[in-house]
Amino acid sequence: MSLSALVALAATAVLLVALVVLHLLPTGLSPAHNPVSQYALTPFKIGYVIAALAAAVAGAASALALAPVGRAGVTVVLLWIFAVARALIPLFPMDPPGGAPSPRGRAHRLLAIAAFATVTAAAFTAISPLMAGGFRWLGGISMAAGIVMAIGAIGVLVGASSPQLRRVFGLTERLIYLGFIAWFAALAIGLLAPHV
Repeated sequence: MSLSALVALAATAVLLVALVVLHLLPTGLSPAHNPVSQYALTPFKIGYVIAALAAAVAGAASALALAPVGRAGVTVVLLWIFAVARALIPLFPMDPPGGAPSPRGRAHRLLAIAAFATVTAAAFTAISPLMAGGFRWLGGISMAAGIVMAIGAIGVLVGASSPQLRRVFGLTERLIYLGFIAWFAALAIGLLAPHV
């Protein structure tokens, strides 16, 4: 049984639970409008920190679980970048809405872009190695997750620059979360399956 796949699955579960709890707490934030990072500006910041660190662990463990799959080197590197970005992001909270831009807020945006871009790219680069390694259904899930994350990323980019679409910024960002959470869970389960 692959320890790294088990760790990835456990960390993904922690990430999902932390996000669900944050969304149920009385934060005053709207899942449709507000970014997930804004939970760090509420009294429930610890939930955001737990979610970010769990995402980092899930990404790193997924990289380790995928490393033995032939030709997965690019995917592994992308997942490590994602993991580092998610681990660092709690140290650089976003700027409060309406506040002046700060170096910390700019660092937050760069880390968010790095995380979302690399995990989306990783899902696409994993397709061929997974299929060639005999994990055809995981290759299909990687493609589906990559498409969901890419749609979310486009929505985030457009929403950030369009006042009309800013109202659904939170929803489009959550598509990215949905994509990588589902992908990490499927990878962990799929890579464990041959050993169960």
